[in-house]
Amino acid sequence: MGWLRGAVGVSLLAAPGMPMRLVRRTEPSAAEVLLMRTIGIRDLALGLGTVAAARSGDEGEIRRWLAAGLASDSLDAAASVASMRAIGKRDSLGAATLALAFACAGLYVRRGKPRPSLDR
Repeated sequence: MGWLRGAVGVSLLAAPGMPMRLVRRTEPSAAEVLLMRTIGIRDLALGLGTVAAARSGDEGEIRRWLAAGLASDSLDAAASVASMRAIGKRDSLGAATLALAFACAGLYVRRGKPRPSLDR
């Protein structure tokens, strides 16, 4: 999950206008490019944090990083739906669906991680 999120982050940093060109077939505005880059930075940070936690083997840290990604994706989905009037139904539902797909994947991975024991 960390590598996937990190790859998304790098992709959005390297080609921030590509997602909008694929959907709308128009050039994105400067504000939209900035937004995609900030999302890319966030996803890169969450991805690298998750990978570092997984490499450390600390189950508590892994769960925390996965929870941070899950929170981010869930809030992205909610913000997308809340923006329906401003950006249109198709774009709103498309963005929410993508965010929910990542949230579901994160939840699936997180649920498979055992909870750290309080005995340690």
